[in-house]
This record gives sequence, C-alpha cells and structure tokens, in this order.
Amino acid sequence: MKRKTNGISHKRNMSYMPVIAIALVLFTVFFIIPAVYSFYFSLTDWNGYSLEYNFIGLDNFVKVFQDTDLLNSVKFTMIYTVAVNATTIPFSIFLAVLLTRKLRGVNFFRSVFFYPAIISMLSLGLIFNEIFRRMLPMIGENLGIGFLETSLLSSKGGAMLAVIILGFWQNLSIPTVLLIAALQSVPGDLLEAAKVDGAGPITRFRVVTFPFLASTLVICLVKGIRDALVVFDYIVSLTQGGPAKATTSMGYKIYLMGSMDMKFSQACATAVVLFVIITIASFVIMKVVGRGGIEQQ
Repeated sequence: MKRKTNGISHKRNMSYMPVIAIALVLFTVFFIIPAVYSFYFSLTDWNGYSLEYNFIGLDNFVKVFQDTDLLNSVKFTMIYTVAVNATTIPFSIFLAVLLTRKLRGVNFFRSVFFYPAIISMLSLGLIFNEIFRRMLPMIGENLGIGFLETSLLSSKGGAMLAVIILGFWQNLSIPTVLLIAALQSVPGDLLEAAKVDGAGPITRFRVVTFPFLASTLVICLVKGIRDALVVFDYIVSLTQGGPAKATTSMGYKIYLMGSMDMKFSQACATAVVLFVIITIASFVIMKVVGRGGIEQQ
C-alpha cells in the first residue's frame, strides 16, 4: 500500500515537471540572459548600435557616481520610494482591517479599491495628467480656491507631489487585497482569548494579528519598493521627468541614457547599480519585518 502511494506521489510530481521546465526556460530567456548581457555591456563602451566596442572595466560605474543628473534622479527616486511606501502600507492595513468587517456592500468596495491595479500605468499617467493640468485648475478657478488654480505639474515640488499621489493611488490596491487574505487567516479564538484577557485593540493587533501579517507585509514591501525604484511609466506620461528634471527617476534616466543619449553601456551600469539597491533593500526587509512573523515564533 505504501509502495503504491509512493508511486502515485512520484507520478504526480513528475506531472509538474513540464510546467516547471517552461517557467525555467522563460525565466532564463527573459531575465537571466538579459541580466548577464547587461552586466557584460556595463564593462564596455558600447553605444547601443555600433558593431565595435572596447572593454573598459569599471569606468562606467565610476561615471554613475559622478553624474550630477543621475544623482538627482537617485534622490528623487528615493524620496518617491519612501513617500509611497510609507503611506501605502499603513493605509492598506487600515483598509484591509475595514474591509474584513461585516459591512454592507463590502465586496463592492473591495472591487473598487482593486480597480487601479488593472489599469495600465501609462494610461493612468495620461488620465492624471489631464486631472492635474486641466480639471483641478478649472475647479480652483470656479470655486475660488487659490492653491488649486495653478497646476501641480508646473512646479518642481508640485510635480513631485503629483507623482507621489498617483503612485500612492495605484499601489494601494495589491497590498490591500493581500492583507485582506492574510487577515482572514488569523484564528478568531486567539483574538477572543486576547480580548478576554483584557487586551485592547492595539495590543491585540500587535501581539496576535501582526505575526500573521508579517510574511505578507514582506511581500508588499518588497514589491512596493521594487516598483517604486523602477518607476517609469508614470514619469513618461505624467511629467516626462520635468519640470527641470525634478521628477526624473532612475528608470527614466536609464531609458534616456540608453535610447536618447546613446550611452548604452553607462545605462547598463546604472541598471546594475539599481539591481544591487533593490537586492539589498529586499534582503533588509525580509530580515527586519519577517523576523516578527508567526513562523519565527
């Protein structure tokens, strides 16, 4: 009987192999090979179209840290990343807690909050461009609201705020859905026991609920930081890096260097640096946030 069960398990495992093989092939073709080529070209002086190029070692990486415009794009990207994630994660926890209660029409509101995730980011940028450039100034003029009469996109600080608002609105949906699923896995008897013992709502959340959310929060933070560090679509359709390069992100800068300035090898070096930043940030988050997870207790 045991031998028969093992045979069924082996056949079931073997049936997964084609799916795993396809995934590995796709991952290798679309991620591993481009990443290796990108690192290789970052060590050359290739301009992206010439048939000849030279090996120059780490010169491109030195230029990355000497480029004033690039350092400004790093500054904006870091501000955007911190601002979006510092607002998105707490607010998504609040919404997830609210949307797991037995409220009237809760499924409708879950759908509404998930809606931004299914819209193209390029389309969102174009929509919000019209909102910030035309709709809000028109509302400000008609209602006599002074600060709305001028488009946010006309100033450096306003453009940065506009990009952060759009990033917050679009990136709120996925964490909310994931945290709703995580909240539904919290045992009700543990919450009731904590309540009987006199624990207040904050204490119950910190001691009972948070350990069950920690692993999901790690996923949300890693995804949120990765998406923020490589933000590109919003910038193209909303501000095009302006005004005065105030909203030029690292992703948009890499695009400009590789496609417009013909500095393809330097763009590859910048992409490698960005990859290292994302890797370090993800590792730190998994160590710090993941430490509070239920599996660690």
